[in-house]
Amino acid sequence: MTALYSDIIFGPIHSRRLGLSLGVNLLPTQSKLCSFDCIYCECGWNAEHPGARRFNSREDVRTMLGATLRQMVSEGTPPDVITFAGNGEPTMHPDFEAIIDDTIVLRDEICPSARISVLSNATQIGRESVRRALRRVDNNILKLDSAFDDTVRLINNPCGTYSVAEVVKNMKLFDGQMILQTMFLR
Repeated sequence: MTALYSDIIFGPIHSRRLGLSLGVNLLPTQSKLCSFDCIYCECGWNAEHPGARRFNSREDVRTMLGATLRQMVSEGTPPDVITFAGNGEPTMHPDFEAIIDDTIVLRDEICPSARISVLSNATQIGRESVRRALRRVDNNILKLDSAFDDTVRLINNPCGTYSVAEVVKNMKLFDGQMILQTMFLR
């Protein structure tokens, strides 16, 4: 069974590691859009149909996030964290850096105690704009499921070229300002 987020903003979700988490989905609401097709992904497989590559607009994200944050604060339940996740890889969004900048402004204005987290498979960290954005968030959570290219191909089924060595090289550019996430399988 697959579980897709049907809107730009989802939750809040009670997360053991992050606290009360308000989710932000930058990706299509009707299908998954990711640079991986992981065997364990709750979103299922990447879609191949018209509209499958339509990103949510920067303006819609800013408007919906601002409205939801204001509502949560007015109800006395501000989020502990604003988490970019959703129906695939958030850093694939062409306006990712600008959306992170918008989110920082909204957070600082509406609920300054909230942290900003990004859950990423690290395939886009070779792009300077993505690295700049991830350096500005509180929790830059990057995934690496194996140290071996063959195992990554089996578990994560990357779309396009992928090299563990290249991803690790790019992870080092964060100088330790990241959290490494891994899925252990038997």
